[in-house]
Amino acid sequence: MYKTISFRCSRICRSYKIDGIFLDRCRFDDLTGDFSDYTRTKFEAYIGTTVGNWPNDCLSYNTDPSSVTGAATPKYMKKWLEFRVKTIYDFVSKARTAVKAVNPSIQFGTYVGGWYSIYYESGVNWASSTYDVSKYYSWASADYKNYGYAGLLDFILIGAYAAPSDVYGSTEWTMQGFCKLAGNLINGVTKYAGGPDVGNWYTAGQTPATLSLAVTNSVDACINSGNGYFCFDMSSVKSNGYWDELKAGFDKYKATNTK
Repeated sequence: MYKTISFRCSRICRSYKIDGIFLDRCRFDDLTGDFSDYTRTKFEAYIGTTVGNWPNDCLSYNTDPSSVTGAATPKYMKKWLEFRVKTIYDFVSKARTAVKAVNPSIQFGTYVGGWYSIYYESGVNWASSTYDVSKYYSWASADYKNYGYAGLLDFILIGAYAAPSDVYGSTEWTMQGFCKLAGNLINGVTKYAGGPDVGNWYTAGQTPATLSLAVTNSVDACINSGNGYFCFDMSSVKSNGYWDELKAGFDKYKATNTK
């Protein structure tokens, strides 16, 4: 896998005059992957012992890592979650090395979902390695923070995918909150931008006017809580007729940020 990504990144960078490469879906699908024999061998090598009750000593099918503690925690659960984020960390590190070896000026980044509190399900730690995850989340080992990959990136796109009724706020599942919390997690090691998913957000009970206002306000909520603005995706902006609403948001931003 690592050789493949290195080869492909190198080939793309050598074949085309590009400004940057962003990885998408660079994660496990969910908590159910991957319990293959191959991965079992790699995990046992990582922890230096054989797992007798595979995979239940790591994670049973109905385990919620955010809710189990003490005796209820599978024996190797924390090491298993740690191993998963290390796998993605190593992948991203090798991809970055391949890109920068061709041209150090090519920007290298990735997309992640802003819901960090449950992003362990995807096997990704997109925080800075200076953020001690174990201090805030019971499912994280002391070494989980070592595989925070923000420092490997030139830029991160944050999916601040809250409902149109939840533009402003300070917690997860508000657009502004997702972006503010990302700042704490990334801790200044790289730049980031967050924003909404206007093609798939929850629209029940919303009028066209409130949806339009949410698009406009999302610019203010997100761009002022990070280093830019991210909207998913342009085809949805076009199909829903949100160009004017986005322009209004950026016009407001430019009017209040004249530096």
